[in-house]
Amino acid sequence: MINSFEHKKIRTSKLPLSWQADGALSELETFLQENWEQRSIFYTDGQVTSRQQFIDFDVKDGIKLQNYIGTIIYRGEQLNIFPKVFKNDEDDYDTDDLQVDALINNLVIWLGYCDRLNFPFVTMRGELSGAENLLELFITIYVHYALAAINRQRYYQYEDVTESGTFVKGRIDFRDYAMRKYPSGQHQTMDFTYSSFVFDNELNRIIKCTCAMLLNVTQQRANKEILRTLLMKLGDVATVNCLPYDCDTVHLSALHKNYRIILSMSKMFLLNKVNSYSMGATDTFCFLFPAEILFEGFIGGYMREMLMGEAKVTTQASDQYLADLVVDGEYVSSAFLLREDILVETANSVFVLDTKYKEIDRFEKIKENKKLGISDNDMKQMAVYAAKRGAKKLYLLYPLHLHEKPETIEVRYDIKLDDRGASAKVPLEIMKVPFAFEENPEDTKILLSAILSKVISEG
Repeated sequence: MINSFEHKKIRTSKLPLSWQADGALSELETFLQENWEQRSIFYTDGQVTSRQQFIDFDVKDGIKLQNYIGTIIYRGEQLNIFPKVFKNDEDDYDTDDLQVDALINNLVIWLGYCDRLNFPFVTMRGELSGAENLLELFITIYVHYALAAINRQRYYQYEDVTESGTFVKGRIDFRDYAMRKYPSGQHQTMDFTYSSFVFDNELNRIIKCTCAMLLNVTQQRANKEILRTLLMKLGDVATVNCLPYDCDTVHLSALHKNYRIILSMSKMFLLNKVNSYSMGATDTFCFLFPAEILFEGFIGGYMREMLMGEAKVTTQASDQYLADLVVDGEYVSSAFLLREDILVETANSVFVLDTKYKEIDRFEKIKENKKLGISDNDMKQMAVYAAKRGAKKLYLLYPLHLHEKPETIEVRYDIKLDDRGASAKVPLEIMKVPFAFEENPEDTKILLSAILSKVISEG
């Protein structure tokens, strides 16, 4: 097992021996490419490139991890990618003290609030706490949702059934009758097709196949028990070996939206089998989250829960445009959609918050570096938000490292806006907020709440 940080290079000599074999890294890249093409099942990361961005293989003597965190299991070896906020300081990439259970515990917390992912984790915070590794974490999510869905509402679907007989219902196969039945003297028998509302349908066959595979994979007793229960409940469903792309042929109505996450995760597990024709293959598995989306989604979800009843919190607000498109003097449409990470609205004020999963200087260095490492583009973006929203105050939020103490200095930039000749200023406060949780998460939540509560208390 290898533990490393995002954005870290791993030399070939430090990789497991099975990964150093001829052609192994090329196969790994192909495997990651398949997962990259299916990532939209769970999240949209804004990447437009078709080539996978999880790991850079075009580096000399090794591989370079990108800004995705999670786990990769390949050829029986596991690579755990930790977020950079777990580093002791900016330049410390020592991985000796990294613990997988710490990564799991943090992921459970982050996913419990994150609304940028197509996982309703927030309803499962308690069940996820016992996961022994990341693979078991996803298996736990899957079995609980599958069992809840089947207990709540079994999925039945109309499917075409073809039969042969003298009493006809549905559509008759006249071609078969004329070409085969009648010439052979079977003129009283016809083939016909009709629709039947059945439990033994494509979706349930996919779920059953996935459960059978996971029963051979999981090592957790609780997961095994639930999987056996699921297989018993699906006893009337045909046992078939499903392929990941079979999931694309299932179309769920709004009445069965609770099955969408189950179908998505089924595809993920089926995709991650080494060989689609061999049940229970456990040599490969991949699930990686974009770190910046986790940070943004966690902060947004946490604020929504924290400020419930006090303010309206909207994530990814997108009802404002930067410009109008005019062609030959005629208005065509609005253009260049603005998208604020977090919009907080109270009865009297509007606040815009943007999360930046970046490292900036400690505030005590403000006299040495008046920008603190904040990019010009980020500041210009906030100025546009201020002008378009009429926001009373702006906030840029950056993550604290795990062992980094909160800032004691307040840093604010007063953004100058030209309002029809009159000089107007909107304060932009820089905040560093806890993102990594230590042994007692409640202490970190108290600190996080205290920092974020300033958003509306100052309004």
